[in-house]
This record gives sequence, structure tokens and C-alpha cells, in this order.
Amino acid sequence: MEAVMACWEIEQSLQSLTGVSPGQGTGATMSDDQLDSDASLFDGQDSMGFGPLVPTESERSLMERVRQELKHDLKQGYKDKIVDIREEILRKRRAGKLPGDTTSVLKAWWQSHAKWPYPTEEDKARLVEETGLQLKQLNNWFINQRKRNWHTNPSSSTVLRTKRKRSNAGDRVM
Repeated sequence: MEAVMACWEIEQSLQSLTGVSPGQGTGATMSDDQLDSDASLFDGQDSMGFGPLVPTESERSLMERVRQELKHDLKQGYKDKIVDIREEILRKRRAGKLPGDTTSVLKAWWQSHAKWPYPTEEDKARLVEETGLQLKQLNNWFINQRKRNWHTNPSSSTVLRTKRKRSNAGDRVM
């Protein structure tokens, strides 16, 4: 009977903390009908028939400690989830936008290598170190930059046309 009452009190504490009534959550809970049927087995007496069940001071203290630990764990669990969600929202807001100082470093490299904007592995390692970007981000920036700007640059267009003509001329020779 004490275990049933302790479970019922924990269930009530969880309900007051979470706002979820019994049966709404994903876990199993004891219904009031179950509690009533268990309580009627003893009619408010312990298993030996000696009067009402009253928790001792140490039992009350233990139940309070368990209640406080559960409350703390629930708050901590929700706090962690809220922090995770907040970080995800901020990440999504930032997506696609690199800091200005980062893009200025990349654009400076781009300008100095406008004729052939394909960084070597050493260039990439240095740029990753300078910008703090991940290698994948750096590679994506160069891919996007070449798509957007390389063919609009007249000097790079002539280089590209010349390379195409050479390769096409080589293909025609048999």
C-alpha cells in the first residue's frame, strides 16, 4: 500500500510539473480506479490489520527527496532540450551567411587566383586555418563562387574558352 501511495504521489507531482494528466503521456501510469481498488484491499489499514497507514518521518523525507530529484531531472531535461532547440534555430538563421571577415579572406584569394580559382590542398588547409570554416564549407563556397562569378569574369572566360578550344580540337584529330 505504501508503494501504491508513493507512486500516486510521484504521479501527481509529475502531472503538476508537466501539465500532462495520466494516460496522456507515453509511459504507463496508475489510474485512480487502480488506486481505489488497491486501497480497498486494505481499507486504510496495513497488511496486518493495525490501523491506518501513515508514513514515518524518514519515509516522508525519502519521498520528498525523490520528488525533488525528479523535479530537478525533469527541469534539467527540458532545459537541455530548450537549449538544443534554440541552437538549432540560431543555426538555421545563420545558414548561408558567412561572416564578413571570412568572405573577405576568401574573396581576396579568389581575386588573386581569378584565372584558375581552384585552391590546392595546401591553399585549402591555410584558408581553413584563417577562416575557421570546415573544409566542406570552404569547398562549397568555392563551388558556388565559381558558378556565380567565374564565367562573368572576362579574363577567366577567355582562358576557359581557350582551354575548351584546345580540348575540342584535340578531340577532332584522329
